[in-house]
Amino acid sequence: MTEINTVGSQDLTPLLNLKVLSTWTLDRQGEHNIDLSTYERALATFQTALRSQHVEGDRTGMLGSWQRASRARRVLKPLKTLVKTQRDAAAAAEELRVAYADHVALVAALPQQRRDKALAKQNRRQAAGALASKSLHKTASNMAPSGSEDEDSGETAGKGPAPAQSGQIRGINDLFRKAG
Repeated sequence: MTEINTVGSQDLTPLLNLKVLSTWTLDRQGEHNIDLSTYERALATFQTALRSQHVEGDRTGMLGSWQRASRARRVLKPLKTLVKTQRDAAAAAEELRVAYADHVALVAALPQQRRDKALAKQNRRQAAGALASKSLHKTASNMAPSGSEDEDSGETAGKGPAPAQSGQIRGINDLFRKAG
């Protein structure tokens, strides 16, 4: 039995150590299992005694056994509750140990998971930035004037046709003029 199980011990902070908690919960399970077996034996004893108890005026056969079982049910119900409670308490002690072990493992792995998540987010942002940059460069190169015509030629200097009419696109407004 661990030292934390002593009656006067009020400091339960050592339970935060997984090994201490495991020992403590195993001790609790042992106590609950001992109580469980005691309650089950008591239940069996009472069940046998009460169901075999014959009261004057009971019917015979199946109806008589039903009457005895009905009377016994009121006494056996609290004992069955004790049995169920001890089973649940032993199971809860096991669940506590498993849940805390999972929690300790989660907390230990959390910093690495967060670093991996931040790295993945950074990679996604870089990929999105590269894609946007590539798209911007492609759009800019498509909108740039071709090098075949001189921009200061007499045709485009003011008296010639508009850039959209000549096929040359110099800005976004020229795209709309060309489409319309």
